[in-house]
Amino acid sequence: MAEQRLSERGEFYPFALVVDRSGATEVVAAGTGSAQHAQELNARAVVAMRADIRAAALVVDVRLPETGGDGIEVHLEHAEGTALGVLEPYRVEHGEVIAGGLEAFSAQRRIWQ
Repeated sequence: MAEQRLSERGEFYPFALVVDRSGATEVVAAGTGSAQHAQELNARAVVAMRADIRAAALVVDVRLPETGGDGIEVHLEHAEGTALGVLEPYRVEHGEVIAGGLEAFSAQRRIWQ
């Protein structure tokens, strides 16, 4: 979804995806204003839903300080498991997203603490 928005618009606004108890997915885009504010609102919205969902992904566009490039960062969390992050460096050339290799890392739980 992030890559699609990048190829269409050259950017994307923070959003979240949740999986409910039946396995259905839903996009959460609660944020308005700055990207940081939107990211915080999306996280709060997902936390408020945690009794009804079993997994969530918080997705943000980040600047990679070590390269000066851009990346898609996804915070993944399951109600009964651990949290992890995934980072995908990217660049957009002529409307096409050129993605780098995925990096995964352990993360602190933010939704089910």
